[in-house]
Amino acid sequence: MEAAGRVEEMPHDELARMLYKAAVRLQAVQVVGIRLEHVPVSAYHLLRQLAEGPVALRSLAGRDGATAVDFLVSRGLAEPDGRKQHLAITPAGKEIGEIADEREGQASPECP
Repeated sequence: MEAAGRVEEMPHDELARMLYKAAVRLQAVQVVGIRLEHVPVSAYHLLRQLAEGPVALRSLAGRDGATAVDFLVSRGLAEPDGRKQHLAITPAGKEIGEIADEREGQASPECP
């Protein structure tokens, strides 16, 4: 919406960045959906780890790790590398985290 209101005055690079961001956000919504869903704590923590860089799959052994990996991969938020040795966050996964950060930064109506 910000880009739409200022399209005539925005530098090309900034407009391109905002359009790309909007496209990724739309893809995240299409992959994850609008529906609200319980995110297992282990999957949430793993997604936060993946935002900092790939994680070795062998370090995620065990029931909680496997469940977290399955959850994130099944929703398109993470994916294994070609050799299936590391798990990495997808653009949709990054976008989910960015949306959450933006929501945390918004002031509530009661705040001045």
